[in-house]
Amino acid sequence: MPLPKRKEQLEKSLIREINNIIYREINDPRIKFVTITRVKVSSDLKYADIFVTIFNDRKQQKKTLEGLKNATKFIRGELGKDLKIRYVPNIKFVIDKDLEQQYKLLKIITEINDQQLDLKKDRNNE
Repeated sequence: MPLPKRKEQLEKSLIREINNIIYREINDPRIKFVTITRVKVSSDLKYADIFVTIFNDRKQQKKTLEGLKNATKFIRGELGKDLKIRYVPNIKFVIDKDLEQQYKLLKIITEINDQQLDLKKDRNNE
C-alpha cells in the first residue's frame, strides 16, 4: 500500500501536469474554460478522478467533458512522458459539483446580507 504522502504528491503532480497538457498541447475547440480543481487518486494509485470546473452553460459543459474524455488517451501518454512514472493511473474527468454548490451558497448568503442591510437602512430612516 502506497504511503499517503506519495498519493498526495501524485495528486498535486497530476493537477499541474494535466493543466499544462490541456492548455499547451490540446487544440480541441470544445476544451475551453476548464479548470482542474482537485484530483482524487485511489489508494492503489491505479485510478484518478480529475475534478474539473467548466465555465460555460450546461450544453457546452457536456461538449467540453466529451472533448476531455476523447483526449484521455493522449493525456495519459503525455503524463507518462512528463511525470516519468512507471504506471500512469487511469483517469476519468468529472464535473466538480462542490465548487458550483459553494458558488450557489455564497450567492444566497450575499442576498441575505443585502436584505439585512436594506432592513437596517429602512429602520434608520424611520
